[in-house]
Amino acid sequence: QLPVANARAVAAQLQSALDDLNHSEMAPELRYAILEALSDSVQVTLANLTKRFLHQPLVMPEEPKQLAELTDNLYTQLITAYSVLAVQIVNDPERIREHNPARLVCEAIESGIEYTGRSILLSFQLYRPIALGSWLTLHQLYALAERQGLATLPVTGSNGQATTVTGTYLSSLILGCIKPNQLRQSDMVAVHAALEQWHDKLQIGSQDAIDGLFLVDLDSDQAPLYSELYGKQGSTQCRLVRTQELVNYLQELQELDDAKGKPGVKLEQGLSLPSNMLSHLIDCLGSMSMRNFSRVRSEVSLALSIGLGAAHFHAAGERDFDHLIHGDDSIERHESNVFMRPDSSPQDPWRKANPEEDFVRDETASGAEAEFTHNIELDEQSLRAITEEEEDQPQTRRYPVYHVKSINASPGGYCIEWGDDLPDDVRAGAVASVQEERSASWSIAVIRWISRLQNARTLIGLELLSPQAVAYGALIHSKKGQEADPQRVLLLPEIKLVGQPHTLITSRSGFRERQKISLLRLGESFLIQLTRQVAATASYAQFDFRYIKQLDEVVAEDKSGPLGAAYDSLWSNI
Repeated sequence: QLPVANARAVAAQLQSALDDLNHSEMAPELRYAILEALSDSVQVTLANLTKRFLHQPLVMPEEPKQLAELTDNLYTQLITAYSVLAVQIVNDPERIREHNPARLVCEAIESGIEYTGRSILLSFQLYRPIALGSWLTLHQLYALAERQGLATLPVTGSNGQATTVTGTYLSSLILGCIKPNQLRQSDMVAVHAALEQWHDKLQIGSQDAIDGLFLVDLDSDQAPLYSELYGKQGSTQCRLVRTQELVNYLQELQELDDAKGKPGVKLEQGLSLPSNMLSHLIDCLGSMSMRNFSRVRSEVSLALSIGLGAAHFHAAGERDFDHLIHGDDSIERHESNVFMRPDSSPQDPWRKANPEEDFVRDETASGAEAEFTHNIELDEQSLRAITEEEEDQPQTRRYPVYHVKSINASPGGYCIEWGDDLPDDVRAGAVASVQEERSASWSIAVIRWISRLQNARTLIGLELLSPQAVAYGALIHSKKGQEADPQRVLLLPEIKLVGQPHTLITSRSGFRERQKISLLRLGESFLIQLTRQVAATASYAQFDFRYIKQLDEVVAEDKSGPLGAAYDSLWSNI
């Protein structure tokens, strides 16, 4: 009798039923049977709810926010239900008549760990702090299975695949080791699905049994830490997590992915793990990563603009793309484009039609009524809004500038605080252009991490990529000789002081290693070849490149004079 067409109503009824179940005393087998009967409806409801509030702006509207809260409450009731069932069986196994007590408690613990892991994943996806007690619940359920000797017993997970309590625990535990606040929601789902598929390549054991990069205290309410930072004074409840076998496997996948042109890795559940996620996982799970610079409290006013298009616009001196490449000739190009002429199709019947002539007045209507039905009057405020909108410059509307304050800063970037007026396009991995007060130049940065706090504040970490950039149009040379339109790219100049070579920032798709590209802007043209992709997110890719000399340049070059760098004149201008 569940109203399956209304996901909110179904979730509310399921939550109420589970709450009643958790407060009712009954035989373990009956409790297990009720949970199994509810399982299919729970899975479908959770899937339907998450579709309606994920991929929303960080400051969610009221309805998605309520659905997220409902989903979190449903997870809480499920975790409690399976925890009660597991403890009940362990305390009184003699009451189990029709099932194997060990297998039943193993299935209950595995389900409790799975739902706890999915609850933690949901908090990461919403960039919220993990709820108090979540990590402790995850650790204690695993510890219970370990003490009962059930951690490696094979069971069937909710997806129908064979797994173990240890495998489910590790796939959820590692979420706390991969810097999830640097990932997008879709990337987190793909990584979690991949970890569920590859959990057999992770090992966990006591400090005397194995060595590992991470250490977890089963009596604590926190994610794993680097074992080197924890020391050897850990309690008997400390466990080391070894990730080297998984890292080796990821490196093999990365080599195959590079050979195929970086299409990503296909997973069993129809998901795909992007190529940049392979690099991210290898970096996070392969070695200890520490901050290079200490943070200093700083309240600096910053102008901030989001997106590669906005960064290109500011780097080009607030010139649009066509004007950057063609100069004043861009106006003539617009006039020569038949699709941009005001009256490009004089024979178009839609343009030829005259509504004044086509209108037929109702003979029965009075003159005042007829005039009212034919005219649309706007109030003064609406007319003013339309007029101001038409007078605005389209580029400034397209690339808005936000004024924010930093909380702390380091030579590598800023931590800024943003209130409720957070724009929709703020995403982890997005390119940003930053301008300090009293500074004329715009720096290029990337949104490295996001943290959404309970009091409606959002903390954003900006990593500086370069103190300045040069805007270009990139024309990709196809082997088939096909012409393509130029695309926006940013050239980040070399910084010799820190040993940073020149690189090129491009859009995420369309560019790959070993491509030959012409960099264009008014009065300048360079031929380069992309050599190695050094970084990538869902928003941009960053490449090393080398300069290729044209034949006429080689012929015209004066061999008698001293050889100079190909970019000498360019760097002096920068």
